Amino acid sequence: MKTTLTIGLAGMLLVLGAAQAFADDTEDLIALDRQWGEAGAKGDTAAIAKLLADDLVSVAETGVRGKKEELAAAEPAPAGTKYEPTDFKVTFLDENTAIMTHSTTGDDAHVSLHVWSKESGAWQVVATSTTPAASD
Repeated sequence: MKTTLTIGLAGMLLVLGAAQAFADDTEDLIALDRQWGEAGAKGDTAAIAKLLADDLVSVAETGVRGKKEELAAAEPAPAGTKYEPTDFKVTFLDENTAIMTHSTTGDDAHVSLHVWSKESGAWQVVATSTTPAASD
């Protein structure tokens, strides 16, 4: 009985420890997503390209795109445009793969889903889908 209890407690501690590690990455991923949005508003294609995997898959209303260059080729937003993401939710599939959802407000209001992958210690988006937010 004591052995079973000890094993059970050890298992719970491992799960809690892993959840804590993921929680640290959650904030990192949210910060990276904010950087992506801000770089897009500025038209900073080099900064965007660093966040996108070379084999990125992107799904939008116009269809499936697989070219990183296409998504990274952002034109600067009009002066005064702000990237205002809200309602982040990050779910980890494992320590190196996370699914993120969020929405944005403002002129380019949309809802996004991103799949992030960590390779060699760096997070990059490997798949993304964006759709306009429903208007009220």
